[in-house]
Amino acid sequence: MRRSRVVALAAVVPGALALSLFQAPVGAAPAPDVPVTDDGNYTRHDGGTDQAIRHCSTGGSNPAPDNDPADGDADSNDGGNRRQGNEPTVAIDPTNPNILAAGWNDYCQSDLAAGWMGIAFSTDRGRSWIDSTIPGYPLDNSAEGSQSPLKGRTDAGDPLVAFDNDGRLFFGGIAFNRAMPQNGSVFVGTYGANPGPAGVSGQLPKDYLRTRIVGKPGTPSLNGIFQDKPMLEVDRSTASPYEDNVYFCWTKFQGFGRNKIYFARSTDHGRTFSKGMLISDGFVQGCDIAVENDGDVYVSWRSFAAPGAGRTDGMRVVRSTDGGQTFDRPRQIASFTPYAPNQAGQRDCGDGPFYCGDPGFVFHRVPLEPRLTADQTGAVDGVFATWNAVAPNSIQPSQSPYYSAGPGFVGRSLVYVSKSTNDGQTWSAGRAVDSSGADPGHQYFSDIDAYGGQLVTVWQDNRTDDAYSRQLPIGNRLDAQGRAVSSGDDVVGTYAAVSEDGINWTPVGMVSSTTHQSQKEMFGARDIPFQGDYNWVAIGDGNGATAGGLFAYMVWTDNREVVDGVDPRETEAEGGFVDGFDVAQCLVDLGRAAGDVNEDVPLARADAPYSGNNCGNTGGLDQDIYGTSMPIG
Repeated sequence: MRRSRVVALAAVVPGALALSLFQAPVGAAPAPDVPVTDDGNYTRHDGGTDQAIRHCSTGGSNPAPDNDPADGDADSNDGGNRRQGNEPTVAIDPTNPNILAAGWNDYCQSDLAAGWMGIAFSTDRGRSWIDSTIPGYPLDNSAEGSQSPLKGRTDAGDPLVAFDNDGRLFFGGIAFNRAMPQNGSVFVGTYGANPGPAGVSGQLPKDYLRTRIVGKPGTPSLNGIFQDKPMLEVDRSTASPYEDNVYFCWTKFQGFGRNKIYFARSTDHGRTFSKGMLISDGFVQGCDIAVENDGDVYVSWRSFAAPGAGRTDGMRVVRSTDGGQTFDRPRQIASFTPYAPNQAGQRDCGDGPFYCGDPGFVFHRVPLEPRLTADQTGAVDGVFATWNAVAPNSIQPSQSPYYSAGPGFVGRSLVYVSKSTNDGQTWSAGRAVDSSGADPGHQYFSDIDAYGGQLVTVWQDNRTDDAYSRQLPIGNRLDAQGRAVSSGDDVVGTYAAVSEDGINWTPVGMVSSTTHQSQKEMFGARDIPFQGDYNWVAIGDGNGATAGGLFAYMVWTDNREVVDGVDPRETEAEGGFVDGFDVAQCLVDLGRAAGDVNEDVPLARADAPYSGNNCGNTGGLDQDIYGTSMPIG
């Protein structure tokens, strides 16, 4: 995948115990999981501070009105560090396995009219974390941040991190505006191998150097060209003639059926990148990169079914033998039925404008993100792909308007892995890594890594949910009146499996210390759920593979800290009831009589009369990134 030695987040346990856990045999229990986004202070890249850093370091909650519009803060009572975080990525420094880096979509600046990419560092193998944010955000007044090419964008996300063999950290993602001019771009930035400067807000173990735009900005129109869904990898193979090359791919969105995968590389440690090169065919979206021990580069992507030869739902791949300068023709890795929860043509269903019809199911999107990896040490031969898809023998007609295996059908989602040992020319049939009995739950958001002769997959799984059914979205059940309600908090956990050949897999079981309800409605004005689009796993070398120091680190989006609440827009409506998906909020009914709206009050929703929410830090938005370390040999 993009990392071989990429890891992050470890355990909150005494140092001696944590280090001893890394010596355990394959299949040993993971360490206790910890939050990376720990509701604490943020450190700016240069040690300085500004309004955004102070805001993201605040967790206080005060429902009083915000009476100072001049400060640019839409709601200064909302704080920042108990806002949402999702789509995590992690990496480990190959020059020092105690230094970890993590990235995520960070919403701590939402009340400052910005959404940005969080980045965190650990110097003790994940037992504690320093939260930060990549430079260039709207209120970044540092010298380096002001010069960032990301300046002028209000949002950044789709985070990626990867180290090279000299300890440089590369981060990537997308940057854009939610209003015109949108200027959607993809970028790669670099932190140097040495610590950053110390200052009032602390010091980071890596020094920020630069950011480069890789893909040209999209058109200013919200409906025009948009660069999105990138992936980043570094050649860390000491046997490769292209060691330390930085590789980057992304999707150029320009209308369904016309989306393309592009690829660029840097041969000078991220100072410059080649012009984006078209490498895909057909209907495509998303990409991933793997580098073999000999330096061969592979890029895979999601393919969609459509009229024409070779256009099927599945994954395709191309290979480069010259360090990413040229690629061969695309080949099919696998064809399958995607697991895609949907109702009324919508993949995000909730309340208000996101209501998808009776019985009122609530569910977040589950897109297929292609995942690819190779063991850059050469200890395991081949290239490995993973995906989650509907098990063919589980497909049945849907008994409601909801479907997950194509219109009119539902099925169970499983995680599969396929292997190629002949330079990507042919691939083994996808094998389920953990079938876990007859039909205990859905598996999704799969990821895979290989290093030092070991492979690990990770995914989300709702096998603990007593209400699980192929006929229902994850975390939903039907009450006595036939209405969709939450099935509780014992719904989704994080699971893993290990292998030494990519064919025979040993399930590890649940690696998260608890489960959570993934369908909490904390997005879209507290109308819909969102978990991001992926998880991440990486294998690191704690103290030498021959000494048995290999360990995996897994990260995921987690709602365990989210505080439940009641939405008066639902309970006060005719026939209203508590469905269990709502989060803590403080809406006030402003109506003086039925149908009466106070037009002097700015309304947060079209179905008011209700006030806006000024109490985000009562915990209703406290979505976090969690992770855990697991010894693998």
